[in-house]
Amino acid sequence: MIKLVALVRKRGGMSDADFGAYWLHTHAPLAAAIPGMRGYRINVAGDPGDMDAAPYDGSAEIWFDDRSAMTAGLGSEAGRIAGDDTANFADSVTFLVCEEHVILPGGGA
Repeated sequence: MIKLVALVRKRGGMSDADFGAYWLHTHAPLAAAIPGMRGYRINVAGDPGDMDAAPYDGSAEIWFDDRSAMTAGLGSEAGRIAGDDTANFADSVTFLVCEEHVILPGGGA
């Protein structure tokens, strides 16, 4: 299993609420149609409280069986549609291709 992590900066001039709503309700259904995905999670950043604000406004985690499945999925028509849509809510996206090591399984929704 391979995981693609996307670190996202929202589009300039977009409110936090509009950014989160667009990503969750417009972009996510497009991205979920990418073939070969085994899992997909979106993490929209909240108020950092006493911590320093992060340079990103959110992240996505996308799982594929292997690198060839990831390449095929992202290169598919659905992958191109989702990729093109990114400009509607994000100024930049930084990608990390990761091998995940679960130390303590998380819970929650």
